[in-house]
Amino acid sequence: MRASVAMLADLRAALARTVLGRSPAWRAHQQTGELMARLDGDAGEVQQFAFNALLTGSGSALRLVGGVALLLWLNPWLALIAAALAPLELAFFALARPRTERLARESRAAKGGLAARLAEMLNGLPQIQAARGEAAVAGGIGRAQAGLNLALIRAQLWGEVTRAVPAVLSAVGRSAVFIAGGLMVIDGQMTLGALIAFLAYLGFLVGPVQSLIGLWHARARLSAALERLDEVMAEEADGPRWPARPLPLPAGPGALRLEGLRINAGGRLVAEGLTRDIPPGTRLRVAGPSGAGKTTLLGLFQRHADPEAGRILLDGADLRALSRHDLRSAVAYVPQRPFLIRGTVAENLVLSALQATETEMAGVLEAVGLTARFAQHGGLDAMLGEDGLTLSGGERQRLCLARALLSPCRVLVLDEALSEVDAGTVARIMAALDALLPGVTRLVATHGNEVAHGPFDDVLEIGAP
Repeated sequence: MRASVAMLADLRAALARTVLGRSPAWRAHQQTGELMARLDGDAGEVQQFAFNALLTGSGSALRLVGGVALLLWLNPWLALIAAALAPLELAFFALARPRTERLARESRAAKGGLAARLAEMLNGLPQIQAARGEAAVAGGIGRAQAGLNLALIRAQLWGEVTRAVPAVLSAVGRSAVFIAGGLMVIDGQMTLGALIAFLAYLGFLVGPVQSLIGLWHARARLSAALERLDEVMAEEADGPRWPARPLPLPAGPGALRLEGLRINAGGRLVAEGLTRDIPPGTRLRVAGPSGAGKTTLLGLFQRHADPEAGRILLDGADLRALSRHDLRSAVAYVPQRPFLIRGTVAENLVLSALQATETEMAGVLEAVGLTARFAQHGGLDAMLGEDGLTLSGGERQRLCLARALLSPCRVLVLDEALSEVDAGTVARIMAALDALLPGVTRLVATHGNEVAHGPFDDVLEIGAP
């Protein structure tokens, strides 16, 4: 039991590490509920099979071997008759296995589809209500549930078939043993007591055989679960490849150089041969209409993806030669969409700075203008709801910016990070950043409030949508 539980913990830890290393592009093509079904349900299926195989399977196998030995000792000929149909059972299971595994995969996929629908409903509940989309969403959930019901029923019916065939063959075998044994008793080759004992031991084997058949069905579910987990663990096709032997991050003030960049965003070319020197401490505005590829460009500085051609240098080092830890310690990135966990303000702040002190946390809250907001609710101990839903959109964005400010960096990337904050507050925050991060290179993308985010030293224009 402890071994299977430890195995489950290790498996989920490995899955979590894999998902945490995926790129935003990979995540954009996944469904939250479906991933949860794999990380939770499919991983649990592996643990359940390991537990059953170790205890139920080994115990049933020992009982079966012992029972067969007793039957051979009582009467080898009758034992051979009882086992005569075993090849037919094995052949049936071999033929039935592909369909059993296919139905198991369909059932698990249907569960994942329903989980995805439910997760979408919970994540978008206010927007669904605002758009009066309750009926449409409920209808989609109902269809997903109906699909799951159908998949489960088909798997259950097929399971009954795969259990009925061995039961029929077993009954035929016992009947043959009864007839042959009766004739042997009549001919005086066997006593009636010996025949009764043989039939009793043969009946005792029904339990172990049924347990092993159940284990065979669990093996089919395991195969489906492992296949779904393999899809999560498989190497990301288009994601960045981090070096096995990274170069050390050179010392420097945060100078950037773009060399011949070819950038593709959503199948559309947005930059070709882009070359630009960004001196340390520059406040650079990345400009362009919505959909022009600003987020794609800014993501390159943390290697959310790599350019199709060209390279980016940080203080003379190619970003592709650096370790993930060194690069993302040097380049802080704050996206437009905030991420917060259910917990205290302090727990949210220290996600990327575990050693931060209360004084440091109080300082960054002051920089983004949130000190007074949390003071009346316990300050750093104030509790936040899941994804920070107890805060406004602008407050969530400001708290995420405060988190980024806790860790020293050479480059700060703000990708519409204050899009839900009013111009006056943005201007005060930018002034605070100038004081807190003197000399830090700042790359900023924004729609509106450009004056509040400035002043800027330079502007980089990204192509039209």
